[in-house]
Amino acid sequence: LNIQLEDRENSTIKPFTDLQRLSQAEHLHDHDRHTSSEEKAVDVGKKLTLPEELRYPLFLGLCCGKCGGNMPLNIPGAGTPEPHEFRIKTNLNWMRMVGLRRGSHNRSRHEALKQYMMVPRYMDMFMSNLSVGYAFSDRFFLGAMGMYMNKDMYMVSRAGKKTRMQSQGIGDTMLMTKTLVYADDPLFPTNQVSLLLGVSMPTGSIDQDERGGLLPYSMQLGSGTFDPFVGILYQGSRTPFWWGSNISYLSRLYENYKSYNLGDKVQCDLYGMYQIRHNLVAELQFNGKYVGDIEGQAREIQQGGTGHHMGNPNHPFGSNLFDPDNYGGSTLDVTFGMQWQPFHNHILNAQISFPIYQNLHGTQLEQDFNATISYYIEFPLRKSRRFPKEKTGLDILGF
Repeated sequence: LNIQLEDRENSTIKPFTDLQRLSQAEHLHDHDRHTSSEEKAVDVGKKLTLPEELRYPLFLGLCCGKCGGNMPLNIPGAGTPEPHEFRIKTNLNWMRMVGLRRGSHNRSRHEALKQYMMVPRYMDMFMSNLSVGYAFSDRFFLGAMGMYMNKDMYMVSRAGKKTRMQSQGIGDTMLMTKTLVYADDPLFPTNQVSLLLGVSMPTGSIDQDERGGLLPYSMQLGSGTFDPFVGILYQGSRTPFWWGSNISYLSRLYENYKSYNLGDKVQCDLYGMYQIRHNLVAELQFNGKYVGDIEGQAREIQQGGTGHHMGNPNHPFGSNLFDPDNYGGSTLDVTFGMQWQPFHNHILNAQISFPIYQNLHGTQLEQDFNATISYYIEFPLRKSRRFPKEKTGLDILGF
């Protein structure tokens, strides 16, 4: 519970943390509630301005203490509900990749076409996720996330012919647990550390083809392997600020049934958030990621000649997309976002990311931007602290 006082004369915000003042504020709220017994719900706009004999209006905001305050919803483990609450989160993501890069330098399409018969011009990738989770206690949360993907790749050949590749379908499914391992306060922690454990299950297809030929690795929908991951989350808060960091590692332990495995992935995120008003929060993130090389080759490519010039596996690759050396690398993005709470237990999060550093293995498309819209709903059960016990009182709270 975040309670602050505003000095009308000096227009400054003062922290309201003293227990005695908190009791006085609750008494004033109870008195105000009983003086209008016919009122079933409180108009926040009116009730936050208390009687004129009180010098300060009272501001109430719900800080999700058990989930560590506000978190950007794109970070793994973000948005953990209170104990005995269900969470449903969905997001829509659009990533555009334009232009070629080799290492940390741009590479012209003309230069790349001297090496390959065909290279990509740009790519659009659309992803929609749906995740469901439940918090069994203050310390343990279990969730699952499914994904649907649509990939469009636009190519050009040495002769100037433009073509298009497309794949769509269900992606890999993720199971995740989050365990609180440290908190400096049992109810409203200002510093806490959590452990993430989970596995990515191979529900996404790696058999996507076009006109009988296997599509390249970047156009497939999954990894084809069970991939465990582990992560550590740190979260801190001091109203009206929230901040945190996380690091996670996803391992590709073995080859899939097509005789290759994607590269391991390490991700690190730093974020800071500022509460503008009771239902609006601004966020800034720095997102770093390293992806390893693809190991092995798909049998259709290595033995069948798919993706090679003239379909002969002894000839060079016809496109950089079929060469496993052209995958992986290091990236650093900056992300801007806003969280808005339109209704109680609902959060809308809009984000846009831009790359500030890219060092890619081989010749690859470079990222242009990444835009995401997420919507988050919580459903308190009867055991939850936030389950409505009365029909009166404040029914709309901020973050």
